[in-house]
Amino acid sequence: MFTTGILADIWNVVDFGIEESLDQIQSLGAQSISLRVTSSRVSQLRAGELDAPRIFRSDGGYFFQPDKSKYSNTRIKPVVASWLKSRDPLEQIVEACQKRDIELRLRISTLESPVIAARHPEAASKTVFGDVASETLSAANRDVVELFRATVIDLSNRFAPAAIEVDGLTFHSGAMYEQEFDAGNGFHLLMELSFDESSAQSAISRGVDVEAVTRWVRVALQKVLDGGDPLETSLEEMAAEALPLKQYIDSQIDDVTSLVEQMSGAANCPISLRMGAFLGYGCMPRVNLEALAHDRGVITEFFLACPDECECNPDLAGAMNLERSYTGREIPAIGIDRDTPQRLVSEVRRLAASGVGGVVIASYGLISPNMHDTIKQAFRYAARDSR
Repeated sequence: MFTTGILADIWNVVDFGIEESLDQIQSLGAQSISLRVTSSRVSQLRAGELDAPRIFRSDGGYFFQPDKSKYSNTRIKPVVASWLKSRDPLEQIVEACQKRDIELRLRISTLESPVIAARHPEAASKTVFGDVASETLSAANRDVVELFRATVIDLSNRFAPAAIEVDGLTFHSGAMYEQEFDAGNGFHLLMELSFDESSAQSAISRGVDVEAVTRWVRVALQKVLDGGDPLETSLEEMAAEALPLKQYIDSQIDDVTSLVEQMSGAANCPISLRMGAFLGYGCMPRVNLEALAHDRGVITEFFLACPDECECNPDLAGAMNLERSYTGREIPAIGIDRDTPQRLVSEVRRLAASGVGGVVIASYGLISPNMHDTIKQAFRYAARDSR
């Protein structure tokens, strides 16, 4: 069954008024709400009538008060966002959704977590040069795995959501450097590999020669830094050239896969994976879809002006044996504003007719109010066409 949904940030639902927000979201024809309850860094300029500050900024963190007893097995504890203080509006939102019979899905950000990476640099990713990332955590770190395993237990047991959507799955280092030269896409792909201690030990346990990988990557980067041509080679091509590099990348994919499996096994509800639009080599965890086999088990970004990545990307369609009914599309609000309104209607209708599990439009509080009628029309036609 095709489901229609709106992505909403918990701070926007609160600031626009919980009852008013849910009434408006439901009036759009949305059957579900994907509510972000943890996030990475946020800076938003909000649209619509609003008494709260027009610009919302946060370093990220947890937007609910965690049950501390659930996190006793990890040295990394949840960081509650500073704006929340002692409030906990999530329970009120859950009750308001139940009253309206709106399906509630809770979205969490995992490895992209700058507030936790800053507080626990020992659990953060690292570049091949040893620089600690300021944005991302290591999927191989046991405390990181336990933190997010505990998070899905906490959320699923207390709030009984229809699903927990897992965002921020990545194994890149996230380190940023100022530069004035063209290094090439291949250079940046190698720089994004994480060489933190946990990832290295995990790879060694799988028989990977990490020292050889490190040397190979440093030599490839050094050639560019010494004044050579930009490195434009794809990660697939580099992995085919250097077996240790391929084995190391595969090990990091396995670490992300294990993280997802740990969360899926612990949650008392289905798990969905939210993936970016452009899933380059190795970005997709090798998760058995039987653990995610429900509507919108995997959600991918869908830009109105771009091709359907889920149809054409072999990592997503092949590695997971993905059926269309297990997928959803997330259409960013920026794409709606840029393209003609009828493009949104036609694309949502096409997706519904093609057997996709559902569409999520992102996000409430950022969508221009003059687009609401267009969203209503898109959802109405999609519901009809998917019967």
